[in-house]
Amino acid sequence: MKIIASTFEGLEPTLAEEIKNIGGSKIKILTRAVMYDGSRYTLYASNLFLRTALRIIVPIEEVEIDDMDSYYNQIKSIPWEDHFDIEQTFALKASITSKVLTHSKYALQRAKDAIVDRFREKTGERPSVDLGSPDFTIHIHVRGTTLTISLDSTGDSLHKRGYRQHTVAAPVNEVLAAGLLLSVGWDGSTPLHDPMCGSGTFLTEGFMISRGIPPHAPDQNFSFKNWKDFDQRIYDMVVEKEGEKLKKRSTTISGSDIYSEAVLASEINIGHVDKNNEVNISKRDFFISRPPEEPGMLIVNPPYDKRLRESDIIDFYKRMGDHLKKNYQGWKACILSGHVEALKSVGLRPSRRISVMNGAIPAKMFMFELYAGSKKRKY
Repeated sequence: MKIIASTFEGLEPTLAEEIKNIGGSKIKILTRAVMYDGSRYTLYASNLFLRTALRIIVPIEEVEIDDMDSYYNQIKSIPWEDHFDIEQTFALKASITSKVLTHSKYALQRAKDAIVDRFREKTGERPSVDLGSPDFTIHIHVRGTTLTISLDSTGDSLHKRGYRQHTVAAPVNEVLAAGLLLSVGWDGSTPLHDPMCGSGTFLTEGFMISRGIPPHAPDQNFSFKNWKDFDQRIYDMVVEKEGEKLKKRSTTISGSDIYSEAVLASEINIGHVDKNNEVNISKRDFFISRPPEEPGMLIVNPPYDKRLRESDIIDFYKRMGDHLKKNYQGWKACILSGHVEALKSVGLRPSRRISVMNGAIPAKMFMFELYAGSKKRKY
């Protein structure tokens, strides 16, 4: 089957690599998504094990339409009774940009009518719509005259790992955090430190990567479990086989924050996956603190307060760069920020730049190699 995994803009290459590792083929990078071929095994593994995917959908029909009538007839012609039962609830999600269908709400209503009418003709009954927690979700996508109908295999967004119980202002999305760690080449084999850890998302995702913990538990209620062709035997095989591939390491992971509420939030959130208190979280001011003894990867999403004057933000990043140069020699440092000018004031030449969307904010991750002495001497 064709499968499409959505993600954040900027993480597509990392997601494509993950898909390759679970057996996806004919991989094609799109905008904020990756398309690939796979079996039911691949579909189940995509939901369970892809750290950088937000949602997994399966296109089942792509046709040309002329008007509202042909749109209705194409949707009605699909054998929906083969996909879900009359007792199951369904919901529709639509994305429509078309001169053929000028009223999106009416188009969504007609799509629902087509499915309901199909069931009435075949069974004499109709399924119910549930917008809250449906058993079955259908995506209607219209661009120009092309209608694409897809099945949502995921349910709740895959960024919901289940560990975020407490939060602070402007937390990093779980998928974005995992994707950035993987994008800069951190695989859990070297120490990880976040000195402005907020609610601990980078640390929690890092802990899960290093300890070989899948992003989702096998008992999660994925939508594909409600499909008529769901195969428990294949699902159990995915849990076992893909779980065995995950490498388990005991590398040091630590973090700190100047705010007590952030330290508490991090401890609570990380505690949902770190059952043995392996991650060390402390209350510290980054600018007067020393790094952990063993060099590794520092990753940080510095606070950005729109109430601060521009000069304060620039000075904050400059001080951060000075502190890194003086105290973090031998480390790699990754700074995520939506303030590109402030990033430039760090005073270090980045070895890598990654452009991403942090929510609605265009952001960049700059990676710095903090050599002891000059880079020339390093070689």
